[in-house]
Amino acid sequence: MPNQSAVSIVVINGPESVVISGLRTAVESVITILETQGIKTKPLTVSHAFHSEVMDAMLADFERVANQVTYSPPQIALISNLTGKLATADIATPQYWLTHLRQPVRFADSITTLHQFGYEVFLEIGPKPTLLAMGSQCLAEGVGTWLPNLRQGQSDGQIILQSLGELYVRGQCH
Repeated sequence: MPNQSAVSIVVINGPESVVISGLRTAVESVITILETQGIKTKPLTVSHAFHSEVMDAMLADFERVANQVTYSPPQIALISNLTGKLATADIATPQYWLTHLRQPVRFADSITTLHQFGYEVFLEIGPKPTLLAMGSQCLAEGVGTWLPNLRQGQSDGQIILQSLGELYVRGQCH
């Protein structure tokens, strides 16, 4: 059995999508155990073992830099992926971001909170709409409209027009 502190749950993307991170050999041991139990795994290509104990070595440097940043509270309602709830004033502090570096990302809780606040349309801004599928799995089947703004290998204008068309059909554009 791998050293339990050498592997962390670092992202909770949905009921069937959890990301682990940590020391490579320990993560590989956990993957082996999961696969022998028939649990599907997929390695992610990342630069660092974010949100795991591996980040501890750079926390002091990160804190030093974070203390030099000027923060401002959000001007609109914002959901914290650290808590999965409405962000409070602490999001504009170095300590929040230091904590975020070592705690799991609560994406699934964030989507649930947005839905509880009445949000039904979810637009992913970015070159690859990877979060749309995960987000849709956080809510009951058929709940929400999940739209990309871009898709790799497809015309940007076409994807934007398709998403705008979907919003229009759903009465969101006037």
